[in-house]
Amino acid sequence: MNLTESAPSPGRPHHHARGPLYPAAGDPAPTLGGFAFSRAAPPHAPGVFALTLAVDGRDFPVVIGEGEDVAAALDAAAADLPPLPGAVGRLWLERAHARQRAHIVRDLVHALNPPRNTEDRSARAPAAIAALAPDLAVDAFPAVAGADGATVSEEALDRLVRAFYATARKDRLIGPVFSGAIADWERHTEIVQDFWSRTLLDTTRYRGFPFTVHLPLKLKPEHFDRWLEIFRATAAEVLPPEAARAAILKVEHMSVCFQAGLTPVAIRGQ
Repeated sequence: MNLTESAPSPGRPHHHARGPLYPAAGDPAPTLGGFAFSRAAPPHAPGVFALTLAVDGRDFPVVIGEGEDVAAALDAAAADLPPLPGAVGRLWLERAHARQRAHIVRDLVHALNPPRNTEDRSARAPAAIAALAPDLAVDAFPAVAGADGATVSEEALDRLVRAFYATARKDRLIGPVFSGAIADWERHTEIVQDFWSRTLLDTTRYRGFPFTVHLPLKLKPEHFDRWLEIFRATAAEVLPPEAARAAILKVEHMSVCFQAGLTPVAIRGQ
């Protein structure tokens, strides 16, 4: 499906018209799933809301909901989120009728599958956002191995992780970061392999919050640059070409998102 368009939902009394699924990040008049939202200060009035993260220039919803007081509902939903990489966007639209609000939320959740919603979902959350805000409904939908087209084995992922750390631990720049943060290397290796198994094979072993565990490390842009350099070389050497490309795209995406959350001043200055 084209990520910038969606068809109307047949048979639903309040289905949306054609329009962007995901608005451009920072768009002052965002359209989410075909509905016109606002970024202005939310009113103390009934409405529908979405909390979003910017991914690849688009605002992806992390959670969608509604309430009699949309400003209060947004505050409550934001307080319930785990730490996320980057600023959380707040979108809202006014709707007085509770039944209409419920239909809109149902339609949006069904179409967009925000990772922090569990009811009315139609699929797993998009991989781009699930890597940053773990999917609470992942067990409700069957895994599709190699869903991104990458063919790779668990054994190859084990080789990838071990080869990466064999180089990274000796690196003058990022080696001390790892040494200071990791006590049990075998357990850490297993966790990271689980992450890549979820990312490339769509398994469900990894349940962590990758951004959260990096918060205390005081990472700077030069750490991410070196991490990417070592990872690109390792993936190209260890993995089949399609899997290497998928893995490299993932770490490049993570680097941008993590830096937006960990070093926002540096990112704005680039």
